[in-house]
Amino acid sequence: MAELSKFRYPGAKNFTTEQAHLFMGRDDDKEKLYQMITARQIVVLYGKSGMGKSSLLNAGIIPILENELNQKPKYFSVRLFNKGQENNVTFLPPLQTLIQTVSENTIEKEWLKPLKVDTYPKGELWYWLKQWQIAYPRVPIILFFDQFEELFSYSDTEIEAFGEELRTLIYQNIPDYVSRGKSLATLEQTALNQKNEKEREVIEKQIDAIYQKIDIKLVFSIRSDRMALLNKLTKYIPNILKHFYELDALTEEDAREAIKIPAQLEGDFQTPAFQYQDEVVDAIIERVKNQHDGKIETATLQIICRFIELQRVSQADSIITINDLGNIEDIFKDFYQTSINKLTKEEKAIASKTIEERFIQNNQRIPFAGEYLKLEDKWTDSLLKQLEESTLLRKERDAAGRFIYEIGHDTLIEPILEFAKIREQEEKQRRLRKNIAIVGAIALLFLCIIFYVFSLKQEAQQSLYKLYYQQAKTVKDNGDNILRNKDAETAQYYYDSAKVIVEKIPETDSIALELKNELQKLLKK
Repeated sequence: MAELSKFRYPGAKNFTTEQAHLFMGRDDDKEKLYQMITARQIVVLYGKSGMGKSSLLNAGIIPILENELNQKPKYFSVRLFNKGQENNVTFLPPLQTLIQTVSENTIEKEWLKPLKVDTYPKGELWYWLKQWQIAYPRVPIILFFDQFEELFSYSDTEIEAFGEELRTLIYQNIPDYVSRGKSLATLEQTALNQKNEKEREVIEKQIDAIYQKIDIKLVFSIRSDRMALLNKLTKYIPNILKHFYELDALTEEDAREAIKIPAQLEGDFQTPAFQYQDEVVDAIIERVKNQHDGKIETATLQIICRFIELQRVSQADSIITINDLGNIEDIFKDFYQTSINKLTKEEKAIASKTIEERFIQNNQRIPFAGEYLKLEDKWTDSLLKQLEESTLLRKERDAAGRFIYEIGHDTLIEPILEFAKIREQEEKQRRLRKNIAIVGAIALLFLCIIFYVFSLKQEAQQSLYKLYYQQAKTVKDNGDNILRNKDAETAQYYYDSAKVIVEKIPETDSIALELKNELQKLLKK
């Protein structure tokens, strides 16, 4: 978390528990949701994507739980992940993910271990939660399910197994497979046979602890447009939709608090404390608020503020003016482009292609395991780290211990898809230019062949003309000899024959011009 402490605004990432002091504008929501969780066993937190549900849990509710003095609850944050069909990445079934989350770092009580025989594999979740209950008696256990809509990307069989296990936890003091099992019966018989009163009391307390219902609370965080999916669980948890809390967008007043207060905080940040001019805050609010109701999405606001913090704040100038702000309409595009442009040429080519082509499918973010990206797409640890630190990508650890990467927030989907279209058009143009170059090269080659053939033909013609010339000259020379013997009539016959031969040569050919002229003079005589 040291890297996160350098920034006042998380950008596309959610607020973490360590950033609770930076989480502003949600005091009313924190108090109301906390009171509901305290009073109810099952609570559904819902809201549109970008409202800040994960941040409210991480930086709002959990810090309150950690600061409780009496009966500090035990909590687990669970992310089930989306078993996408586009990325060839296989995740654990949702129930196994939950089991691994609650069993991690658990110190097992030796006397409970015999129950494994009766609880595995069906009651494995109950077994580990019972371990926590005994380790922290009279303390509620809260399971926070973030982005719970991901459960419904799994098969019906996997959802059914998950729902059955939750039903057991909520509605049964002790599962049937435990109460009827041999391990508990053996323990009860041991208590009856124990003659030592103190030893018997110890065993009886252990039996009472096994029968004691686990004080479990469930908090489901889900997108409002996925709320209907919860109906699939009403078979197992009939009252799952009875108590819910809607997280709405920020009001203008809350948004101003979220913009201005973090900027003024001193601490281990990348930039010095700074201030926004009022007109800058007004411009940001005007840009991000919904024009119908004036409400503001948390994620949108945080991305803008993070961009300003990184790109506009300098050590010398701690006041952000309207000129520093620039064109706010392009901040999301600039955010993506800046994150990519900080990479090397090779990394940029790899990252932009993978992110634009594969990290978004059907307008939804698709998570990828880091090892998969390194193996299939040749990503490096350095590349993953840079994109995580820029908040363009968000990193989570799944139940199997792997690091999973996805685009930081849904707000970034649209600008990334715009760049994907631009890159696709550029690639089409490059392919077109390449095809034109290939066609041009083929045409040039064809012309060269034609020229070569033509040259050969010209050369052959020249050779033929030379032959005609030699024949005509030989016939003319014979005529000259006859003319010297004063036989003009026979000489003329030879000159006529020579003229017929030399006429086969074009007049423009310099080889025959002189000979033609000479023959014409002779024939005139």
